Amino acid sequence: MPKHLSEHNQQHLTAKSPLISRRKRSSSNVLKKERTTSMGYGSTASPSEGLGSPGKDYSALDDQTSGKDWFLESPAETVMLISVILNAMAAGIIFIFSNTIMPTLATCDPEVGIFVMNTINTIIVNPLFAFIFFGGLISAYPTGVMWKRSDEFSAPARYYALASTLIYFFGQFLVTLTQNVPRNDSLQAVDVQAEDGINYWTEEYLKSWVAWNTARGIFALVSSILGAMSLVLMRKS
Repeated sequence: MPKHLSEHNQQHLTAKSPLISRRKRSSSNVLKKERTTSMGYGSTASPSEGLGSPGKDYSALDDQTSGKDWFLESPAETVMLISVILNAMAAGIIFIFSNTIMPTLATCDPEVGIFVMNTINTIIVNPLFAFIFFGGLISAYPTGVMWKRSDEFSAPARYYALASTLIYFFGQFLVTLTQNVPRNDSLQAVDVQAEDGINYWTEEYLKSWVAWNTARGIFALVSSILGAMSLVLMRKS
């Protein structure tokens, strides 16, 4: 290449170098700005502010939950919890009869089915069963407390507790005493050898007793759910 052309190109590049330098600096500044923005996830805050300032006080967040939030505060809450558990256990016992025990006995000979059911009805009447089956009515205590001190408890908590108690009383307790127990007594008195006794077992007991048993099981389950909802809302005045 001719010497004069080489010198001309060198002079031309030297003249443009300030412009090239300015462009490089501008590109570098844009990249730095983009990096800063991306580290702040689109915010104008600095990375240290986005991640949390070391000098910032976060103790207020810890104060929102205290140890007492993990425990029952009052006797009313404790009794309601026990009621919810007992109602759920009663619903489970009833479910087992309607779903498993009675269909099984229905497949047996009438004499065998009657004998087994009468034996169950005799053995099942004991203090532990009575406590589990009817103990859920202790929800009347927290219900009374909440309605007496209505300014300390929310309306939903009070109404759920009242509904739980009334549904269990009328739907489980009274149904048991007025429908299931009389049929149990009648079954105890039948003559398993007579045709009337067999007809009572197949046409009356296995149908109506099971139907009422299923009904009281549903009421017990609903009562347990309502009691649990009341328990959750008892601290929200």
